[in-house]
Amino acid sequence: MTFEDAANATIHQTMDQGRQAAEKAGQALKDGYGAARQYVEEKGLDFDVREFARREPWLAIAAAFTIGYFAARLIRRVS
Repeated sequence: MTFEDAANATIHQTMDQGRQAAEKAGQALKDGYGAARQYVEEKGLDFDVREFARREPWLAIAAAFTIGYFAARLIRRVS
């Protein structure tokens, strides 16, 4: 096995691990979204995100940033 073959094998293995981590993180996000949606439906809460973003744009931006930050941390821990 040449150095090039070993490097290619390592690259492919790393890419496969990255794909698997992304799939796990995606599934975790889907599961979390489904659980949150089910909870909201069970409790009868009605929350319109679009209307909230129109009324409170800065708060919506801060919430989006916070959710993105914690989602990135979650993905980093899963991988």
